[in-house]
Amino acid sequence: MGKVLQIRVSAVTWDEDLLEEYWPKLAKLAFGVPIKFANKGLLEMVRGLSEGLEFMKWPGQLKTALAPGIREAAAIRADLEKALADWEPSRANALSDKLEDCLDRLERAYTA
Repeated sequence: MGKVLQIRVSAVTWDEDLLEEYWPKLAKLAFGVPIKFANKGLLEMVRGLSEGLEFMKWPGQLKTALAPGIREAAAIRADLEKALADWEPSRANALSDKLEDCLDRLERAYTA
């Protein structure tokens, strides 16, 4: 890293509309949580789901169906962010695939 130029390893959602295409139920649920989102990307969606699970009064059956998957997604998100912070892009890439697979399963588990 230079004196002025900062080098970053990051993950971004290049097209936020894809969330509604791939995970329409989860996106609606996550972005319905009343928190301020700087962006509406995949990592923000996982944050919304995690905070919604903790603080929102979602129907009991929905919470029961989604809780394990939301917790798994939140843990993968944390691991992915750690990999980025530790400059491990290969590990972060593998975790991004794992996170998307988790969200696929979670979308199928959505019952409401």
